[in-house]
Amino acid sequence: MKQQHGSVLIITVVILFAVTMISLYAMRGTIIQDKMTANITNKVITTNAAEDGATQFLNWANDQFKNQGGWPTSNTDKSRWNTVASIPNSNTGTLTVNSGNNGYFWINPSDNIIGCVTTNTNPCWDDESKIVTVKVTGNLIKTSNSTTKILGQSAYQIKIKGKFPDAVKLPDFPAALTIGGNVGSFTGKNSNQFKINGTSKLAIATMDPSSNNSTVLNGIPANRRDADHYQGGADCPSASGACVKETDLGMWENPNEIMAYVDTIKSLNGVTYIAGNVSGKLEDAVPSCAGIVIIRGNYTANGQQCGGNFNGVLLVLGGQYNLSGGGNTKIRGAVYVANIQADGAGYAFKGTSAANFSGGGNMTITYDQSFLGGDPDNPLISGEQKTTILAWSDVDTL
Repeated sequence: MKQQHGSVLIITVVILFAVTMISLYAMRGTIIQDKMTANITNKVITTNAAEDGATQFLNWANDQFKNQGGWPTSNTDKSRWNTVASIPNSNTGTLTVNSGNNGYFWINPSDNIIGCVTTNTNPCWDDESKIVTVKVTGNLIKTSNSTTKILGQSAYQIKIKGKFPDAVKLPDFPAALTIGGNVGSFTGKNSNQFKINGTSKLAIATMDPSSNNSTVLNGIPANRRDADHYQGGADCPSASGACVKETDLGMWENPNEIMAYVDTIKSLNGVTYIAGNVSGKLEDAVPSCAGIVIIRGNYTANGQQCGGNFNGVLLVLGGQYNLSGGGNTKIRGAVYVANIQADGAGYAFKGTSAANFSGGGNMTITYDQSFLGGDPDNPLISGEQKTTILAWSDVDTL
């Protein structure tokens, strides 16, 4: 009888153990399932946050392109997504939810965009192709008192292209630096790093008589009078010498046509018109340091201009472009200098024109057709403004 009771007790213990183990495995499965569900929920929150931020950037860019001046040219305008669109540029300190349930989107300005010319720059602005690529990060956050913890992360990268039909394109120049009228003086820097590059065009172009060409060549230091410092394309007069040539300037040798054209474009988007002289720093008169700049006077510059970079075309119509120093100033586009003054009911080249560069520095002028090649009778690109999404993808998750 006792043996039977013992057997029953053993069997009961075994059954209870089995039931306990089954319960534990069931609980473990439930815990794993709960964790998986939580992970999925967290992923949804971070992904939605990144997508919300990307959408907000897209809306800002579209408004910028259509209503706020078109393609941004200055670093300030290119950073307006932070102030205008209220997209944060940091995820440190005490954070406030800006997407759904505990989601937080932001743009890290030092994120690296693969393929961007400038590393660790976000967004990446391709000024030539008019394409902006931005990486937007979405976080799952939990804030307690003044401390915020980052519990998850996703990121979206979008690529947006803008088309700007109202952009002005000037009639082409024959050179990186074109001097209209009679050339009174030209001085090239003795610095080995000072270069004027016409790429497929001339480095410097003058109009007849031939003495204008001689004035320019004689103003270049003998040890810099070569194709390395004054480079150009197939129309250069020699393969090894400075690419300076007297040639047909097209519209740019007709003062009446030039001034009629200036009157047409001076109030258009992307054009800065200055009714007088500019001295010191160009950025004081043209904060964007880009686009088409018409100076209805002289341009006398000291030191580095525009933080080192000007992208566009300079029209100096008072006849004098003089720069002392120059630092690492890089002008990419074209420069035109001429002394155009009223003459009866029209205009004429008066006196002389001059371009003088002195001092040291690594200044360069490089021809770029981005603002050139337009029709004199129709300076605006035709078509409608358009914003196109070229890519939209989930790039990484932590």
